[in-house]
Amino acid sequence: MNVVLRIILVLVLGMLLVACADSDQSVLVVDESAASGGGPSPEVTVENFLSDLNKALKDPNLNRSDIRAEWSDVLANYFAPIERTTQRVAIRTSLDKLSTGIAQLNSDETVSFDLQFEPARRVRERDEVVFIEVPNAVISMLISRNSNRGNVTIWKQTETLGYLIGSNENVFPVLRVGNRWFLTEN
Repeated sequence: MNVVLRIILVLVLGMLLVACADSDQSVLVVDESAASGGGPSPEVTVENFLSDLNKALKDPNLNRSDIRAEWSDVLANYFAPIERTTQRVAIRTSLDKLSTGIAQLNSDETVSFDLQFEPARRVRERDEVVFIEVPNAVISMLISRNSNRGNVTIWKQTETLGYLIGSNENVFPVLRVGNRWFLTEN
């Protein structure tokens, strides 16, 4: 497997998760009537987002445009309503690039992703934003080749989510809008 493809896979995952990076900017709160999606608590919102991201990365039909569009909608729905359109485009672009990278694998090669994390917990609050840490959150990326010796690993890498989102922590800012909680980039 070439080095360029390895770099593409890591960069695409980083771009997909960069929207969740910790930020100290102010947050714009929208009317409660616009709130749908998200989750009932900050911790549940983050855990459900990561679980759905894991499902998206494992979806065997991710090479289909309509499936990537569906996952983009599902994942963007975890973000604050005012950020949702921007996040949907960013997530879709990342999934498209990931699909393109996966398509470059040889026909006897496969890639798999596994996102693992411990229960989320609050670590700090600022105004309407709660910062949720996901301890020991890691993503493993594995490329294997089917050979006459069976399925052989040709590349494996495990990184912390913090590393992929450009943070030293596995911390996600979550915003309350009405009675729901949403990921936010602000």
